[in-house]
Order: sequence, then structure tokens, then C-alpha cells
Amino acid sequence: MTTKPGRARSRVRTQWLALGAALVVLAGVLVAWALSSASDRVRVVQLAQAVQVGEPIEAADLTLASVAYDDGVQGLVPADGLDTLVGRVAAIDLRTGVLMQVGMWRDATHIAVGEESVGALLKVGRFPDGLARGDVALAAPVASVASVDVTVVATSIAVRVLDVRASDGGDLTVTLAVPAAQSIAVAQLAATDQLLLIGRPSVADRAAVISPVGP
Repeated sequence: MTTKPGRARSRVRTQWLALGAALVVLAGVLVAWALSSASDRVRVVQLAQAVQVGEPIEAADLTLASVAYDDGVQGLVPADGLDTLVGRVAAIDLRTGVLMQVGMWRDATHIAVGEESVGALLKVGRFPDGLARGDVALAAPVASVASVDVTVVATSIAVRVLDVRASDGGDLTVTLAVPAAQSIAVAQLAATDQLLLIGRPSVADRAAVISPVGP
């Protein structure tokens, strides 16, 4: 039985119309999905320009980016935390476009109110490996010595590394920010070659981030 040309064309036209309707429905679903995804996005801090390790992070180095919310994302800095990063020190080389995360910065390297600076020469084995500007450490005596009032030092005190320079032999010359009440005792430990630095996590790494990122 031969199909008439007009009827065949009508059938083809009907198929195309059905396909077009299906595409319209699919487009609507995709638009709805995109809008839903957009509502689950958050603004976080991003690098606007590169910062080298050991250099301070300035306001002009930072910008904001919108990223999709994901329960698996950990340690990003929310938009309202941008100002807390200004003045921190880059712990690694930071590339343009990178989202700021925990571990990428250290504390500021300037004296704060209630602190005094103390210089010291530390022999190999008396400081944590990788000690750098902005690190937080615990200062403690290697051993009790008569010339040092170790009761003032107590067990250990928190100090910040303002500057650090390594010698060819591996020793470090450091400048520390020390609470004023313990600065003389720490200076005595340094002068008598009894100062020991113990690494500890930076307070900034625990206080300036959200984990996971949430809306």
C-alpha cells in the first residue's frame, strides 16, 4: 500500500513538533536547575594577584568569588573574613585566582600592643623544621640555668616569629614577638643559649575560616 506524499509530510512534521516540545521542556528543566544551583552559591575570598611566600597580604591582593556550595568543601574564607587576612603573611606562593584556604597564611609580622621584640640565635635542633615569618611557636628553656628565672618563663609561652634568617650551617637568627611580661626572661634564655622553640598551629588558621563553607 503506497503512502500518499502529503500524509508522509504531515507525519514528519508531527515528529518534529513533538521533538521541539520535548526540547522546550528540557530547556525549562535546565533553567530551573541553574536557578536552583545559583541559590546554593556563596561568596569567598580569592587571590586577585600573586603573593610570594613570606610577603604580607594586602587588600589589593584579595577579591571575592562566587562558588557553588558543597558540604565537602573545607576551610575556605567567607566574604566577611576578607579584612582578617589583610596584613597576614603568605605561607606559600599564592597564585592569582586561587581561593584562600586554611594553611595559606601566617600571622602578621609586626609588634602588637603588649608585645616586645626579642632576638635569638637558635642552633639546629632547637626549632621546628620549616619555621618561617608569621609562625606561632612556644618558647621554653632547654634546661634550668642559675642565671635565668625559669619561674617567670613557666613551662612555655606563646611567641610569634617576626623575622627568620638561616645561616649556611643551618642555625637560625630569629626575631620574636614576646608578651611584654615574659620578654626579659625569653631574652635571658636567648643570651645564655637555652632557648627552645616548639611549633604550634597558628591561631589565625583556626579563627578566620568557616568549614565547611555554608550559605
